[in-house]
Amino acid sequence: MSDRRMTLPASHREKGEKPRAELMWYVREPTPEIIVNLRWLAELPFMDATWFGFGHRVPMPTPPVEGCDFRTFLFLTPIIETDQRIAEALMVENDPVEILTVNLISDAEYRFIKEKGLDPFFDMLDEEDYPPIFDPKRKSYL
Repeated sequence: MSDRRMTLPASHREKGEKPRAELMWYVREPTPEIIVNLRWLAELPFMDATWFGFGHRVPMPTPPVEGCDFRTFLFLTPIIETDQRIAEALMVENDPVEILTVNLISDAEYRFIKEKGLDPFFDMLDEEDYPPIFDPKRKSYL
């Protein structure tokens, strides 16, 4: 997806947001369902002339992964050190590229973020020992 620039508002570019992104989803197995979701998410900013950045959320009308009740995608930065180093060095046509990890969260977690913000949500993830690899059977922390 980083081969194209996203439509990034000038005010966000001035804040250091990156005009290009790559999505990464830590999974045990890249099932066809995961791949379809990643491809769709990678096209979404270009279909809607928008952009993805750290903390952005994409609520869905139904759960996008079978066997998982969660239906909101949440984009975060990598927590695995080697992926962080790649993210810091990645450039395309002199533009820095943001690597965003794909996470699914529950409706209650989505509301919590909207009401209290990302930092309290991250504190909760730390307390619950949030797994870096997607677990479709994970229970909501709220």
